Amino acid sequence: MLRIGIIGYGARIVHMARSLKMFGMPYQVTAVVDPRADLIRANDDGFLQNAAFYGTADELLSHATELDGVMIGTRCTLHTELACKIAPTNLPLFLEKPVAISFEQVHQLEEAYRGVNTPVVVSFPLRLSPLLQKVKEIIDSGQIGTVEHVVAFNDVPYGHGYFRTWHRNYAENGGLWLQKFTHDVDYLTYLIGQQPKWVSAMSARRVFGGTMPWDLTCKTCHLNETCPESPLVRFRVGFEEQREGYFNRENYCVFSEGFEIDDLGNCMIEYDQGAQLSYTQNFFARYKAERRGARLLGYKGALEFDWYQNQIKIFSHVSPTIQTIDFTGDMPHFGGDRELCYDFLLAMRDHKPSRAPLSAGILSALTCLWARESATTRQFCEVKMPAGVLG
Repeated sequence: MLRIGIIGYGARIVHMARSLKMFGMPYQVTAVVDPRADLIRANDDGFLQNAAFYGTADELLSHATELDGVMIGTRCTLHTELACKIAPTNLPLFLEKPVAISFEQVHQLEEAYRGVNTPVVVSFPLRLSPLLQKVKEIIDSGQIGTVEHVVAFNDVPYGHGYFRTWHRNYAENGGLWLQKFTHDVDYLTYLIGQQPKWVSAMSARRVFGGTMPWDLTCKTCHLNETCPESPLVRFRVGFEEQREGYFNRENYCVFSEGFEIDDLGNCMIEYDQGAQLSYTQNFFARYKAERRGARLLGYKGALEFDWYQNQIKIFSHVSPTIQTIDFTGDMPHFGGDRELCYDFLLAMRDHKPSRAPLSAGILSALTCLWARESATTRQFCEVKMPAGVLG
């Protein structure tokens, strides 16, 4: 029976912890740290029937010998600090992204895990999704030649959520380069097979934000019947969820003052072997305007995919043909969550290396941080790696 400790019992980590059961390997959550411990206990959740609750991560880790692995699901600002505490225990770790939200944290994380060989599974489901793995297989086969040019896109249909929840706090999540681009630059770098060298980026807030009070909630707003982002209007006009569930959440106003996060951005990357990438993300697309994927071009052909379409297209440059590969099924994070669960189970049971390792998390965070720096300074930035990151 595998024994798991959870630090930060949030919605994402709860989903992943529960999903581990799909592979039939016996496990149980035996230790939890969360500031909402009393509320969690009051829910009398059978999933935690064998769990001891601790006041701090240090208290939980004092019982490290009684665990086979740890999952971190706190808010982003604590990911690095807690991962560094776990490093000396040599416990396999499931770490939510981003792994760090500052250059200082990147260095702390790299130093803490230097020489540590215990598997760390970073929550990068896109790189492990079946569609992306098929794309990787095609690229590695040489069918389109060496990837030279990439155009990638992420038009987020649920982006308003970042402006109405705790994610609106820049100090807690580091901005939306580190929330979204961290996934995309990871899978793109994985496909290209080169290391980011130079970054140029820009970002802006053009739709969300405004003059409403920062702490205004939809529940208390006198505009809830007319505001285009109110739960009532989104339910009536947009058919989004059930009104009761949507309205009862602690939704903050997306048009309030004080935002430091942006709602669109563009980034260009030159890789160390010469490949070039352009990437765009925005957070106000809706419904069928959603897109997430890329077009990769080589001398022999081009490959294009979109997770929302569940489709890959291969355009030959040596004959007038197009090959289409359709994927079926509807799994969380396009099937990537399933593979993350499998990796973490094997990390705990067999200490098998992760396919979404900490080195990938650090490289992604660094690239995002340099994109953020470039957007702030309006300058090209060199992606400088601390020693040991790619070792």
